[in-house]
Amino acid sequence: MQPSSHADGASLVRHTRLTPNALRDETYRSMLRLQAGKSGAISSLCEALIAAWGAASSIKKSEHLEEWLRKVTPICLRMISASTELGNAASFAAQASCQNSKINPKKDSRTNMEVKVIHLDQVRFSIQARNHIIISDQPAESGGQDTGMTPPELLLASLGSCAAFYAAQYLRTRNLAESGVEVSVSAEKLKQPARMGEFRIDVSCPVPLTEDQKQGLLRSVHQCLVHNTLISQPDIAIELIAPELAIAP
Repeated sequence: MQPSSHADGASLVRHTRLTPNALRDETYRSMLRLQAGKSGAISSLCEALIAAWGAASSIKKSEHLEEWLRKVTPICLRMISASTELGNAASFAAQASCQNSKINPKKDSRTNMEVKVIHLDQVRFSIQARNHIIISDQPAESGGQDTGMTPPELLLASLGSCAAFYAAQYLRTRNLAESGVEVSVSAEKLKQPARMGEFRIDVSCPVPLTEDQKQGLLRSVHQCLVHNTLISQPDIAIELIAPELAIAP
């Protein structure tokens, strides 16, 4: 990757004029551009990080900015290493991120799955699985910056993408269609206790199907791993890990 000194220099000057909050937002925007594979995203992200670290060292009472940077910088570096622009670095980054997250890359991902969630700031979190990282946030009316999907939206996304995978597999293995499946998922927020319910999955097929094929595709979608998990009342264990309180002498 060959940087453009003029463009990068001008961009870096612009970044140094931003407030700490604006630097954070610029960093998140660059992370999202890199995640989407946008051109120039690596340079943009590096510039934002350099400017933020420069601000942290020059602004008085910048402890919060520096604390945030210590959390987000390793995540950004893993994203950069895993990007397609660095090619062979992706494999190394996957191993490194697994080690940092205490995730064993040799485990069969189909039988043993794990993600790591790190609080970044406000109501924003990074979510890491293997060498993939996404951002979860809240809309402005809920105190967020709307830089990522909310946890309930991620649940719908998981269900929808799983259903789409099974539908696409059904069509592909029967030589009916190679692409074009679309899925939309909706649900309602329920109370007492707060939860989601009334899920609806709409599968749009790109080709005409016989009645038998329609029923076969529906059976395939019903075998979706996430769908089966939601209807099977899975056991969920919650463990608290916290430092011990200091005992007064």
